Order: sequence, then C-alpha cells, then structure tokens
Amino acid sequence: MERERKVLAEKERIEKGGPDHEKIKKLGKLFVRDRLKLYFDDEQPFYETGLFANNLNERLPADGVVAGTGKIDDRIAYFIASDFTVKAGSMGKYHSEKVLRIQESAIRGKRPLIYLIDSSGGRIDEAGGYHVEKYSGGKIFYNHSVLSGRVPQIAVLYGPCFAGTAYMPVFSDFVVMVDKISGMAIASPRMVQMATGQKVDVEELGGATMHTSKSGSADFIAKSEEEAAQIVKKLLTYLPDNFEAKLPEFPSVEPTRDAKEIDNIIPQEPNRAYDVRKLIESIVDGDSFLEIKANFAKELVTGFARLNGKTVGIVANQPMQKGGAIFPESADKGAKFVWTCDAYNIPLLYLCDTPGFMVGTKVEQEGILRKGRNFIFASSCANVPKICVIVRKAYGAGIYAMAGPAYEPDTTIALPSAEIAIMGPEAAINAVYYNKIRAVEDPQEREELVKKLRDEYRAGYDTFKLAGELVVDDLIVPSELRKELISRYETFENKDFPLPARKHSTILS
Repeated sequence: MERERKVLAEKERIEKGGPDHEKIKKLGKLFVRDRLKLYFDDEQPFYETGLFANNLNERLPADGVVAGTGKIDDRIAYFIASDFTVKAGSMGKYHSEKVLRIQESAIRGKRPLIYLIDSSGGRIDEAGGYHVEKYSGGKIFYNHSVLSGRVPQIAVLYGPCFAGTAYMPVFSDFVVMVDKISGMAIASPRMVQMATGQKVDVEELGGATMHTSKSGSADFIAKSEEEAAQIVKKLLTYLPDNFEAKLPEFPSVEPTRDAKEIDNIIPQEPNRAYDVRKLIESIVDGDSFLEIKANFAKELVTGFARLNGKTVGIVANQPMQKGGAIFPESADKGAKFVWTCDAYNIPLLYLCDTPGFMVGTKVEQEGILRKGRNFIFASSCANVPKICVIVRKAYGAGIYAMAGPAYEPDTTIALPSAEIAIMGPEAAINAVYYNKIRAVEDPQEREELVKKLRDEYRAGYDTFKLAGELVVDDLIVPSELRKELISRYETFENKDFPLPARKHSTILS
C-alpha cells in the first residue's frame, strides 16, 4: 500500500542519519546505529521511539538522537544515543524532548538507562527558551536527579562534550570514556580561552586520562568503542534493574588464588606494603573483580565482585599506595561508591588496613575533614549487609570510614595480623613519652626504652585480647575467610535495619 511504502521509505531515509558521515570516519568513530549493534543481543534495539522527530527538516533526521530500549544479555535497558552525523549530535528542542521522554520512561519502567553521548552541546541556532522551559532541555538534570538511586544510569562518552552534555555523564552512576576521542568540560577550549585567556586542548582540559586519574569524574577509560561496550555489559552483570529488584546471580567459581595464600600475602610487619588486590583475588569468585575508578585515588580500592555467585561491593585500603592512608580524594571515592552500593542494595565488604586519615596543611586545604565526614556518613547510613574485616592496621578514625565495630557492620572479623589502635606505636610513644625519651642521653639505652614502650603499647591491642574483649566479633584464620564471608552474607540476606525517621540528612556524600 502506498501509505505503508511512504512510511517505510521515510523510516529508511531517517535511519541513514545526517550528512556528516565522512567526518566521523576521519575521527575514527562509528555511526550511531553501528555503535548500538555493539550493545544489543540481536544487534538491534528492542524498540525505537521518536524516530520521526523533526521529520520536516531533512537535514535533522530523528533530530540527532536515537532513543528506545534494547536487550543486553536478555535484560531490557533504556538507551539514548547521540547521532554525530546530525549537527555534531547537538541538542535541539525535539532532541531534548526525546531524552526527557526516555528518562521518564525509565522512571516508570524501572530499568537501567544507558546514555551514549557524542554531542557538542546545545544547538545555538535554536537557543530560544527551550533550555529552561518546564518540559525541555533544562529538565534533563532534574530527571537525572529523580532517577538517581532508582535505576542504574551509565554514561559512555564518544566525543568532546561541553556544558549541558558534560553534566549528563557526571549525573550518572558510572562513566566510561573512550580514550583519545572523548572529553568533557563545563566549557570548550575556545570558551575557556575567551573567558580566561588560557590556551588548552580538549585532552588536557577534560580528556579521558585526566578525568579517570585526576578529577575522578569518570570511572573507566576504554581503548576503543568495542571495549567501552564490553565494560558496560560487564558492569550491568553486577547491578539490578532497579533499587527494588534482585541482584543478578551466577554460578559460584573458585577464587583465582588459593585462600591458603592469604597468610603469605599479608606481611608480618604492619608498615610493609602489599597489593590488596591479591587478597581480594583470594576471597572472591575467580575473575569476578571489576575495579571502579582504578586510576583515581589509588590508596583506596573500590569495585564489584561476586562471592559464591552473588554481587558484593568491595572497599579496601591499598598499602601499596601511600601506605593505605585515606586522603581527600580517596574519601570522596569511598563515599560515592558506598552510597551507590547502598542505593542498589549491594552488600558491602570492607577490607581495613589503614594508618588513618592523612594529616597536614595540604589535605586540610583540600577538605579532608569534610570529605572524610562524607565517607564516614556513607558507611554509617548504608544499611545493606556489611562486613568489616580488620586485615592489619586499623588506626585512628580510618576504621570509622571502613565501617568498624561502632558503625553497625553486621559482623567485624579480625585476621591474626589485625591491629586496632588510636594510632600506630611509633606515633603513640612519641606523643606520650616524648620528654621521657629525650631525657635519656645514651643512644642504646634510649633505643631499649623505646622498644619497651612500644611492646607495652602493642600489648594493649593484641589480637587475642581484642577478640576476648569482644571488640571484634570473631578472630578468623585467613584460609577460612572466604567460607566465613559466604556464610555470613547468606545469613543477612533478609537484613532489615531501618534508620531513624527523618526527611533526609544535611550531609551530601
């Protein structure tokens, strides 16, 4: 029939995209519809909506954005994908409305939402009031905020994104940036030069390396579009469809490392470095650990793993980096990760081995108290199943952020190497006995006195003493740690621990 042929012909024209195909080839980027094939089970959307948006303007097919749902490993997810062949993926009135409609569908439909962003920002030649109208571009971040904690939001960046399109990823739960071709900043290099006189390129201003290692605004850096899609698909295997849905489960897999190795991984000396990821590999299911923000604030390791086939979120101090001390950046990283896990009912495992929060003028200027507070706040208010393992050092307020005994973990486990104290022996002896030590003139005699005082101080936090006084719930041999964790998480699967009534806290994590 003629009417049907007309619709199909128009559909075919729109699906070819805009006029700038040669431009994306030169940039080494995929056409948006080829990009979508990397994500979906049948290489096609489950359904697409708003295809005919702005169809009277032949140069703006679909108004520069593809939107709909797709099946990823047989799970339905909503998606919004910029079409760079249409005015560099810029956002006009109908483009923005399509974004809003998909966001609101995700609110109602309670499924994950993936943003595939390759947009130069708002369309200047349409800059009437659409960016502030009640139902247009300005509402995108309102919807982001409403969606936050309701369904997982994942953003992938494929090009330089400035102003509004740079906020879309940072409002999401997780951000993936494709190396060398993506960037995000509140203003473009040209605008920065106009406003400040500073000459800077996209990579330095807001490239993938900068945001994954310095600002912490991105979680993953992908070498290619294919790798970016794989990261998203893997990430979804740890996340529920929404905050009320069950977490995905998989068959249990034996750890990559034998649990008997743990005793050799953890050094006898409290200040000697080791890689906590080796400890993680000895506990969780083989090849299941997915590190989040691996290149940012490396003194704290955060990530998802599976334990007996079930998702857990891991927060671990990293003695290989800055001795495992907590800095402003790592406090910020820890707070965000813990808060995200709690939002989606992901159990938390804390592996504590820290000398505490870093001190000094620099960290104070960087907000160590405020950011440290956020980390402690997130760990305090997270009411998912949570277990604290004292691996080695637990000094000062570091153990507060790491969900120590007073912060309502469901259990606190100590390994034989555990030490819990207000500060390390060196600092403690120096603080309490400074004058007494200085008064001893003979070097050998002074050394013997220091050793005696340290031994006496250490006796106060002997692991057996702490277990005997129920400071920790249990003292576990390392080889049994995985088994103990599996049993305890299973026990607390039905955890019900509501917080006292309030509207919300005054602390933003």
